[in-house]
Amino acid sequence: MTEVLMRCPVCSSEKFSLKDKIFDDRYGEPNIYNLAQCEVCKHQATYPRLNELDLPSLYGNYYPRKNISAEEVAFEAAKIKKPFAKLLRWCNGTDNQGQYCVKSGELMLDVGCGSGTSLLEAKCMGAQAFGIEADPNVQSIAQSLDLTIHFGSIHDQPFNQLTFDLIIMNQVIEHLPDPDLALKILLERLRPTGRMILVFPNTNSLWRRIFGKKWIHWHIPYHLHHFDIKKFEKMIKNCGLETIHSRTITPNVWTVMQLRAWRQTPQHGVPNSIWTVSKPTNNSKNVFYQTKKSKSYLRFIVFIVLGLTNRILDTLGMGDSLLVELRKGK
Repeated sequence: MTEVLMRCPVCSSEKFSLKDKIFDDRYGEPNIYNLAQCEVCKHQATYPRLNELDLPSLYGNYYPRKNISAEEVAFEAAKIKKPFAKLLRWCNGTDNQGQYCVKSGELMLDVGCGSGTSLLEAKCMGAQAFGIEADPNVQSIAQSLDLTIHFGSIHDQPFNQLTFDLIIMNQVIEHLPDPDLALKILLERLRPTGRMILVFPNTNSLWRRIFGKKWIHWHIPYHLHHFDIKKFEKMIKNCGLETIHSRTITPNVWTVMQLRAWRQTPQHGVPNSIWTVSKPTNNSKNVFYQTKKSKSYLRFIVFIVLGLTNRILDTLGMGDSLLVELRKGK
């Protein structure tokens, strides 16, 4: 068993054991990585660990946001105003987003705001929204939609005069090289009665146990840390935070993609078609798109079966995504 030196954000140990070799099975980033495990607390992380300077190039070259338009972002954000939007999010498992907890009049900071959809949604809910993003592909979207986004890192101390009622990180904490240091910085920007909401993959999920190495949320090399709730709560306690509550939420589309990925044999260094093709062709072999009739029928079956399964798993705390609400520790 090979040992390597790499700082653990949970217990500060520097000894990790290398486990499975793994590569980018989505977008074709060419390097080989390992899953590694801390020898003290058993926290799992990606080795070698990328640093903050690596991230703009990684996301700019390989992540698919460069194909997203401002019109698509605005269309997606506008769904929040539709009838039964909240119920549909619950049914689909797409309520695993921190911005849905913002209150009118609050100042919200989204760290790793991606395309900026969350900022538009927060504005629709009456909040003032600010974002931080490492991916330079989003700059044109931010300009088109007049979004307040700092392109860089939280270590740049953007919006330096502001403190926030709500700080969110939707599927972001696992992307950061030093998540504990990031949380300590954000704690300084949180108002005394403020909250943080973090959402991230759950390594204790049933789907991870079933699919093992082919679990889609290893998502190497973009995910640098792989948390369960116990390791996460130990880390945030060391950062001066405490949990208000936590729960698991599994988007149904994640499970559809998991089943599709399970059938695939991805090639090293080659983008995987199930993650890069946005619209099916007439020759597509994807059963969900064979005909308009079968598409509608199968979508209905998937909605019912996966929806029920995932809502049961979420009730049992075994879903794919953890949502944790935090406050300053007492």
